This record gives sequence, C-alpha cells and structure tokens, in this order.
Amino acid sequence: MRFAIASEGLTDFIVLKNLLFGFFKNKSLPVTPLRPKDKLPFGWSNLLNYISSQDFKDDCIDENIDYVIIQIDTKECADWNETLINIGDDSSQMDEFINKTIAVLIRKIGTDFYTEHKDKIHFAICVHDLECWLLPFNATHAAHHSKIVGCANTIEQIAQKSGYSINQKNYENGKHYDTLSKEMKNNKELLQKGVLNPSLKIFIESLTDSFHNSMVTQN
Repeated sequence: MRFAIASEGLTDFIVLKNLLFGFFKNKSLPVTPLRPKDKLPFGWSNLLNYISSQDFKDDCIDENIDYVIIQIDTKECADWNETLINIGDDSSQMDEFINKTIAVLIRKIGTDFYTEHKDKIHFAICVHDLECWLLPFNATHAAHHSKIVGCANTIEQIAQKSGYSINQKNYENGKHYDTLSKEMKNNKELLQKGVLNPSLKIFIESLTDSFHNSMVTQN
C-alpha cells in the first residue's frame, strides 16, 4: 500500500504519517505528501483550492499512489464560506459535524470524481486542530485527552516544559511534531489512546472499516 497525504502543512503530514505507521504496524509504509505544483498547501485556503483543481485529480489517479488522505483542521471552518458552523466544545455534535465537513470536501473535489474514486480517497477531519490529536499521547491531565478547543495552546505548554516550542518559526522542519506524535507509531498506544479524542477516534475507526483486511504485521 502506498499513501499520499494532502494536508494543510508539513507538521500535519508528519503526524498523519506516524499515525499510519502505527496503524499498519509498518514503519516502512510508503507515505508521501501531495501538494500543488506551485506552492505548498500551508493553510486551509491553499488546501481547498488544491483539491478543487485538476492538478489534484491528476495527482490522485497517479498509478504510484494507492490511497489519498485529505487532512484539514476545522477551527476556521466558518471562513470557508460553506455554511459550516464551528461546534466549539460540544462533542455531542461531532459525528454530524464531521459528516458535513466531508460533504464540503467532496463538493470541492467534485462529486462525480469522488464517486468514481471513493475507495481511494479518505478524510482526516481534525476538530478543531490537529494538535488535539496529540493530546492523548502527551498530556498528563486526563481531562485534556478529549479536548477539542484550545489544543494548540495546551500542546505549546507541554512542549515548553520539555524545552522547546511548536511555534512555526521554531518547529525545525517538523521535528517537534515528530517527537509529539512518536507514540502514534506504536500500534497498541495508538489504538488505546487514540479513542480518547473524539475526532481522532472517528478517523481511526474509518481506517479500520476501510482496511481491516489489509492490516500488516511488519514493524
């Protein structure tokens, strides 16, 4: 299996890559970034433009790519002009909100194209920040494991206690996010702790539903 990830940025790609390593128990799993020809997809705006483009369609059907994962944070979803409303900390709306977000991404891709390639395209919806997915693996306070708001600030506080910062100017080509997501590379840790965050749990369940017959045991 060969994966490509269209994400908001480098740090998101690193975390998703480590997650896939852990889920499939394969640290040699081929995982590559998928990005526009003229710019890196840093931020939701560039990402939404990219998946709406013919370049994405061409990249998606590349014979060297078996599966594509589209990752996006939802914190600024109200600015997408797609009638999405941020659910704040109300996790009871999580399933419905993620389904609505995926519907927006499918419209951006093109419903016909998605329908034709839906077995190849998967969605990682981070409510509301990818940093929320890191908290079950790094936070010492149990109440933080299920946080869906203010996660970047909480992760920054955790990072500072270890002597570094996740601010963009300091993340050193994603090194710190690799450190923060290293436990995800362990299948047992991923499956045990991943269920603590609501949107991460939904993503892991979607992988299980799609690949339950394909999980490998190679480390």
